[in-house]
This record gives sequence, structure tokens and C-alpha cells, in this order.
Amino acid sequence: MKKILAMVAVAMMTAMSAQAQEKGDFAIGLRGGATLTKVKIQDWEMDETSSRFGIGAFGQYNFANHWRVELEGIYHPMKDHASDVTACINLHYLINLTKDHTLKLYPILGYGLSFVHNETFTDGGTTIHGDNSTDGGIQIGIGNQCDLTFAKGWFVSGEYKYQPGILGDGHVAMIGIGYRF
Repeated sequence: MKKILAMVAVAMMTAMSAQAQEKGDFAIGLRGGATLTKVKIQDWEMDETSSRFGIGAFGQYNFANHWRVELEGIYHPMKDHASDVTACINLHYLINLTKDHTLKLYPILGYGLSFVHNETFTDGGTTIHGDNSTDGGIQIGIGNQCDLTFAKGWFVSGEYKYQPGILGDGHVAMIGIGYRF
């Protein structure tokens, strides 16, 4: 009986360690959500805050037991005569909120670079010529991640990021789903 209990205990510990994010883990996933910001089109700036939907993908690599780096790309479709692709590199510090490591909280520190396309349009008889530009800056935020215990390797996440200086002062809220290898 003792041998059976010992084998069950070892099997349970092995299964639990497979769910914990450890050094060398790699994950990929999809992300989507809203961005609230003032949109600037050349020299014309909107007075009100604009909301846009974005969708993209991410890849994460744990280089230490609590530290990971993330590469992220988010596409915002054409709205108010502008569209962009934002590429980000983020650093996360994972804080386990549960003993089984299925729920995590993480602060976010990163850098984002937006590649913007402004289309040419006419506003009240005045033609505003479009162009392409880039805009970049830091981003800070907080995120949470919940491992799906019924689907090994899968997780859902939610993030909030503040992007001062990237296309105005942006507030980004995203949800995502990913798979950890």
C-alpha cells in the first residue's frame, strides 16, 4: 500500500510540475481587444478619445523560473483614416497566486513600435494627404494568466497596458488564448 501511495504522490507531483512555468518553456497564442487613444493623423488631431479594435499574436519564452520575454504583434484595421501594426517586446515577472501555479499575475514592462498608414482623404473640401510613419515608446501594465486544467498546455490571459507616447497616450486592454510547449 505504501508503494502505491508513493507512486501516486510522484505521479501527482510530476503532473503539477508540468503545469508550472519553468525555465525553457515556450508559448504561442492569439490576442485581441480594445485600444483607447487620441488618434493623430498628420497635423490634424481628433479632440475626443478614439477606440479601436486590435488583433494579433504573441510568443513567450521563460528564461528563468519567474521571468519571461514576450514578442507581440497587434494589427489595428483602418479606422478614422489610419491603420497600424504595433510590434512589442515585453518583460514579465510571474507571480503565482495559487499553490498549483494555475493562476498567475505579472507586471509588464516593454517597448512598442507602431508602423502607421494614414490614407488620403477630404474633410470639408480640404484634402489631407496620407503617409506612412512610425511611432514608438515604452509600455507598462499588468496581466493575469489562468491555465486551463481541463486542457493540458492551454491558458487564457488578460492584460492592461498603458502606452505613453505611442500614437498619443494609449490604454490597451487585451484578452488572449495560448498554448505552452
